[in-house]
Amino acid sequence: MEELKKFMVSLTEQNKSIALRFAQDGWGTNPNWKQIWDELMSPDVVHHFNSASEPIVGLEANKAFNASLFQGFPDIHHMIEDQIAEGDRVVYRTTLQGTQTGEFLGIPPTGKSAKINDFTLLRIVNSKIVEWWYECNLLEVMKQLGLMPE
Repeated sequence: MEELKKFMVSLTEQNKSIALRFAQDGWGTNPNWKQIWDELMSPDVVHHFNSASEPIVGLEANKAFNASLFQGFPDIHHMIEDQIAEGDRVVYRTTLQGTQTGEFLGIPPTGKSAKINDFTLLRIVNSKIVEWWYECNLLEVMKQLGLMPE
């Protein structure tokens, strides 16, 4: 029983390390983020983005989607505020801030800045991210960009 506990603690720490590397080195404004994703993600990763009805499936589809988000906010930066892990799951909360100078989710540039908090939950199996949930308040982003009334 003691060996199992040690194994689980070790696995949890390893998964926290993978998630932290994904959050920092795999951040879309880093020049080599795609290579980091190749190392850390399963080729058939499933991404649940903001409670959308359909997930984004596959590494290449997720790279394309992520690239489009960062084109909208090329100066976006984030601060990791919290990280919690247990077994094969790691969750972290960040504060995001950036200026929309490019197209974002089909919206032309506004030149305005936004600052929000978000949550990411990763499921990691055999040292690869196999499932990814991401949630942020897009309504608040739209308000800060002047696209929605306060």
